[in-house]
Amino acid sequence: MIMRIEGQVALVTGASGGIGAALVDSLLDAGAARVVACDVQEAALAALARRSPRIDTLLLDVTDEAAVAAAASGHPDVGILINCHGLAIQQSYLEAPSLAAFRREMEVNYWGQVLMCRAFAPVLMRAEEGALVNVLSPLAYVTFPFVAPYCATKAACRALTDAMRAEFAPAGALVIGVYPGNIDTAMMSNVDVPKSDPHVVAHAVVEGLRSGLQEVWAGASAEEIRDMLKSDPDALIAAAARQLRIANINAAGQTVSIG
Repeated sequence: MIMRIEGQVALVTGASGGIGAALVDSLLDAGAARVVACDVQEAALAALARRSPRIDTLLLDVTDEAAVAAAASGHPDVGILINCHGLAIQQSYLEAPSLAAFRREMEVNYWGQVLMCRAFAPVLMRAEEGALVNVLSPLAYVTFPFVAPYCATKAACRALTDAMRAEFAPAGALVIGVYPGNIDTAMMSNVDVPKSDPHVVAHAVVEGLRSGLQEVWAGASAEEIRDMLKSDPDALIAAAARQLRIANINAAGQTVSIG
């Protein structure tokens, strides 16, 4: 299905910065009538709203089922839903003092997507042209040390995305999984690798919508990572382990939120 963005209403979670904020910009540039920017960071949303009168903001905790349901009922004209929220904890799974932070990571990353998909499914299926976009990660396909729980959440989200694609198919709705490479965001701030601007991913998502793609791989090293996943996953894990070991020392259990 090829998606028309012009005149559509889009809703983006995790919109306060990084890829989420870039998606808001790119959707507006592509002709979206309105973009509803959602996040838990009120000040950042207020700053985002000043960019354009076509941006509406919504303070939304994606783990709050009642709040998510209210968001869906209050925005029945949404034609494009982009789940871009996320939480990443940079810490050894074995050395963590407790599992509470890792449980929270699963709650935000996975269950947040579950709640958003479930609440907005009727809205998207009623739309003349509906699209669901879940921002995932190459780590949905491979597990790296020091970010093992994050990898688990993204693997679960990939499975959810595949399930949504099958369930949305009868309504003709488009479902896209997005796999960003190394992107210059807060989540990647402790990893010393070449990075792409978040707008590279946002532009690729827009083109993916227009082309009816099921997957979008974009940003620094995205295609290289995808190819190595097929040809030499052990080498990929070894290289990542070296970088993440340094990042883990620098981060010392840092939690990074993007919505």
